Amino acid sequence: MRLTLTEDQALIQSSAMDWLADRYDFRQREASVQRDGGAKDVWRAFAEMGWLGLPLPEAHGGLGMGPMEAGLLMQAFGRHLVVEPWHACVLQAGRLLSLAGTAAQQSEWLPGSVSGEDRLSLAHMEPGDRQPWEPRRTMAVRDAAGWTLSGEKRQVIAAPGAARWIVSAQAQGGTQLFLVRPSAAGVQLDAYDTVSGGRAADIRLSGVPAELLGTADAAGAQDAGSSEAKLHQVLAEGLIGLGWEAVGAMQAALAQTTDYTQQRRQFGQSLSQFQVVQHRLAEMAVHCAEAQAVCELASMRLALAPSEGPSLAALVKTKVGSAARYVAQEAVQLHGAMGVCEELPIAATFRLLLAFRQQGGQGSDHAAARGMALWRSGGFGRSQTLTEAGHEAVETCA
Repeated sequence: MRLTLTEDQALIQSSAMDWLADRYDFRQREASVQRDGGAKDVWRAFAEMGWLGLPLPEAHGGLGMGPMEAGLLMQAFGRHLVVEPWHACVLQAGRLLSLAGTAAQQSEWLPGSVSGEDRLSLAHMEPGDRQPWEPRRTMAVRDAAGWTLSGEKRQVIAAPGAARWIVSAQAQGGTQLFLVRPSAAGVQLDAYDTVSGGRAADIRLSGVPAELLGTADAAGAQDAGSSEAKLHQVLAEGLIGLGWEAVGAMQAALAQTTDYTQQRRQFGQSLSQFQVVQHRLAEMAVHCAEAQAVCELASMRLALAPSEGPSLAALVKTKVGSAARYVAQEAVQLHGAMGVCEELPIAATFRLLLAFRQQGGQGSDHAAARGMALWRSGGFGRSQTLTEAGHEAVETCA
């Protein structure tokens, strides 16, 4: 089956590819690398294009679009090695605020996020995490003065320079979400450059005052299950978005490798004329096609059933992670020594794909957890792609 994009989806895809090809080539990208929030003029351009509001509510200036549209934009970002933190600030923090925040909190922060004036960041991963769904060890305590947070967060993308952090913490029997001011007392920030060219930080919180994200009753109690479900939904959307970004990077790696082997000559002919090289390029193309198909399936399923997010994210991390490793290694090997040379984009592409395999947990951990869940529920006997009618047809034939 071949996916047919809607008019809006095709417009997002073409406009992103065209804009980035014209204004964000490998040399222009250098102005954004390892700067807090990337290049300011690029971030402003993202706002003018409407990308900063793409998955956010129309009531606050966004476009209100879904996982497929976000994925197509992430695919374009991956293809051009974009380092501006759209994923962390918009698809994660902004999206979570739009789902879990009160009307007042949304009115305060979402318009600025859409316009590019304010950046938000999600602080969720902690030391020892193997998957993002695990209970949090950061603790939230409420007293007469309000909420305070204590704990550690790791690899918080776009934390340096953010206006507010959304922090997940354990409170009242479940995971709750809080808004934290980066300059608040008790915050210790250790910022660093990431391998993919962005900026991140490790954060230590010691009795840091925080604002509860969402509504609570007079006693300060909140439905922790609701907050946790929204958090997991957004985390899953984010992992699927990272899968789309990896697909774009893989496709770029394939195109770069194909061009390189056509130009590089050995024994009087181009490398691309050797059968063994053709076979390796063909296998890279197969992995790219399979990875994109998985992301398309996950995005369409997620739009229909957001509660299935964690299982769909596991599918993407497992399949795309394996494909990303294969394509990245083949691209570097076929480039030879030039594959690790900073003068060519292939080295930066390799690092982006390497980072994807680690972000949000390794594919093997997601696969193991998903396999155990399917075993316990008996879901392994049901296809993830066939409809109920398809199941009946298969059972009849059997």
